[in-house]
Amino acid sequence: MTALSKLLLLVSMITLLSLLSKTTLASEHIKVMALFTDKAMLFIDDKKKLLKKGQTFKGVKLIRSDSDSVVLEIDGEPRAFKLGTDISTRFKKLDPNKELVLWGDDFGMFHTSGSINNKSVKFLVDTGASTIAMSSLHAKKLNIPYKKGQAVRATTASGVSKGYSVYLNKVKVGSIVVYNVRAIVLEGSFPKTVLLGQTFLSRIHLTKDGGQMKLRKKF
Repeated sequence: MTALSKLLLLVSMITLLSLLSKTTLASEHIKVMALFTDKAMLFIDDKKKLLKKGQTFKGVKLIRSDSDSVVLEIDGEPRAFKLGTDISTRFKKLDPNKELVLWGDDFGMFHTSGSINNKSVKFLVDTGASTIAMSSLHAKKLNIPYKKGQAVRATTASGVSKGYSVYLNKVKVGSIVVYNVRAIVLEGSFPKTVLLGQTFLSRIHLTKDGGQMKLRKKF
């Protein structure tokens, strides 16, 4: 090995050691001791720590909390926990190609981005809706020829509305894709957000635990 090669190897080793020394390793054991609005008292690897919203300690970041639960980001992955929970961070990471994790907003609603026929859409996940539902304004923006669909009467919160039953070629949320999905287009501006209903949700796995919802491919 030449003198130059030795020098380059030494520089590489020093750089690697420098990077490793700056790396924050996530904790292996966490316990939720007390919860407050946007604050949580935690034991992290047997060290007591009060974390505030946005703060990070030993690789653990507090996303949000209230008196009932806390959302912590561990190794870049947000997870929800209840008071008194003992957490081992040696868990199998979710495959982002198979599962999408959503978090409820302050009103317990679950929103997500996706697409219909390859055009971007904001969805409101609505397990009580029998179909995907959108307004005629949405349909026009998505270039859906909804008036060629079957005319129907749909019951909404504001009464009975005129609508059209159509089929969407492709609906995508995260990496989950479902083809040939039935939807209802309602004349007017209701609903304000496209509702992701059961014609899509019944064809995937959906689980809900408190403020967390998971959508997963069936196959």
